[in-house]
Amino acid sequence: MLENEKIISYTSNPYKELLAVASRTNIDINELDYNLLAFSTWYRFGNEEWKKISEKELNIFEQDEIFLKNNLEIKQEYKIEIIHNENKNINDAIKLIANKNLTKLIAEIELQKITYHDKIALELLQNIYKKMIKLKFLIGIRIFDFKKQLLESVAKIKSSSHNFTQITVAKGISPIQAQDEILVFNYKEKTKNYTQDEKRSGIIVVDENEIILTHMKAKNGKEGRDLNLHLLKVLDPMQNKFSISHTDAIKINEKEDRIEYIAQKKGFVVEDGNKYDIQNVLDFQELDFKKIGTIKAGLDKEIIINVKFPSDLHDAINSGIKIECQELNVEGNVAANTFLNAIKINIKGTTHSKSKINAEEIYVKTHRGYIEAKEVNIDLLEGGKIKAQIVKIKKSLGGIIEADKIYIDELLTNNTFTFYQNIVLGKCEGNNNKFNAKIKSLNKNYTEELFNNKNQILQIDQKIDILKQNINSNQEEIYALEKKVLELKNSNQPIPLQYEKIIKDFHLYNQELTKQQNQRQKLEDEKNQILQELDLLQNELLRAKLINKSGKWGNMNEIKYEFLHPKVMAFYSILEHEETKSIGVIKKETTIEIDRKLDYDEKDIQ
Repeated sequence: MLENEKIISYTSNPYKELLAVASRTNIDINELDYNLLAFSTWYRFGNEEWKKISEKELNIFEQDEIFLKNNLEIKQEYKIEIIHNENKNINDAIKLIANKNLTKLIAEIELQKITYHDKIALELLQNIYKKMIKLKFLIGIRIFDFKKQLLESVAKIKSSSHNFTQITVAKGISPIQAQDEILVFNYKEKTKNYTQDEKRSGIIVVDENEIILTHMKAKNGKEGRDLNLHLLKVLDPMQNKFSISHTDAIKINEKEDRIEYIAQKKGFVVEDGNKYDIQNVLDFQELDFKKIGTIKAGLDKEIIINVKFPSDLHDAINSGIKIECQELNVEGNVAANTFLNAIKINIKGTTHSKSKINAEEIYVKTHRGYIEAKEVNIDLLEGGKIKAQIVKIKKSLGGIIEADKIYIDELLTNNTFTFYQNIVLGKCEGNNNKFNAKIKSLNKNYTEELFNNKNQILQIDQKIDILKQNINSNQEEIYALEKKVLELKNSNQPIPLQYEKIIKDFHLYNQELTKQQNQRQKLEDEKNQILQELDLLQNELLRAKLINKSGKWGNMNEIKYEFLHPKVMAFYSILEHEETKSIGVIKKETTIEIDRKLDYDEKDIQ
């Protein structure tokens, strides 16, 4: 029947029409399809008369204020031609996807399944519209630049440059949810990255001009409408009344939708009921790990921590505590397994041998642990370790010190020193003290670098020798061969491939020789740079001195100077009761010798 006549229908439901034709003609519904020939659209508001609108005028609904009118209704009628199902691949290549609230419809197109032809754009449009009708979406409504995107997809099919693309077919209006009135604790968000030990202290630091609280004002939402014309309602915002007070350390910045509470200075936030403040000083009687855990107040947040618990029986800072702040003052003892890190530290007590401290400037009454700092001041060093630039100690027993400059009023027994400039002693009353003067290599292993450099140069020299031998032994033969090739070229005779290969290999040898020679020069430059650095450092070591202002020595004290290039060591064992006030070294032609003096230069102790 369908072969002898065209079946044209006007319907609001093409698939219902297909069912009717199948029933009337006894043709299986799966064998039927339709072509969309045209469509008509009517709209109205409420009980008004229906108004017909052309396809070109459908962009009126792209104005949100019109599309959102409560009583908007739209209906469509489709002119279709019922045909036999052609089972085209293009139908399988297109998939429509909508978001959860049906305000956006996207077409996913597998471009590699589609063959380009002149009318492919219309065929794509036909299939997308038919899929929309089947899913009960209106066609041509709020499509915006859909057809432009469709043409861009056609260009991709033609150029075979893409296998897949997505285009937005239609967009409704998503609702904007209401903003409830809430209080956001911005500063507490930082604790998400804190460890459990850091959270235990409850100390949260902030920077100047940092937002610590945000009072979000209640704000009405906006209704939306999906592509099936259903209005998407929103709830009214929840109203909450917050009573917030604050000190002058916090300022207010009020905006249309929020009130921001901003820190006027660096510090930590103090919350007392509904009152907020930024403070800089924390006072503790003692710090216990189970109660405090770790205090991470930052080195640059201007936080001062005071711990006051003077006791010979209990520690002011208990085992396991870790502290980071700008300034730390402790009246009491520091236990084992503690780590203190600050710009400035004062400890009026004793540090345990298993404590670790890092600072720029530090004072300790009695030190037994480990300190790394720029400047260290200690009353009594008892077996502790120090790494610093400048160290000043009143009395030292069994200490291990590495520093540029070291000043000790009273030196007792069993100390080990590594120094880069000077050591100044008020008096030496102890025995078995070791003084080691070294170059300050700043964690750079010059001996290893020179050794590796030397081995690399030796390896390259071997390669260069082999290359030179090959080049010299074949040079005359190659020149003769090149002359022969030139004669063949001039007489228009073919050149044997073997000739060209031999000449090419010879030139490659020369290129490799140049490459290895350049690499050798680079290594020589690196060696010279290392030696220049070493020379500067070793000249500084030549000026390093051990000064004993009293000139009196105990037993078994020794000093050692270590030079790296050449590798030379100058050693001297200081005699008991020897009256020497200054010990250094002097460089002679091929040796370096100890230089002892009965007096010292004042500039060396400044």
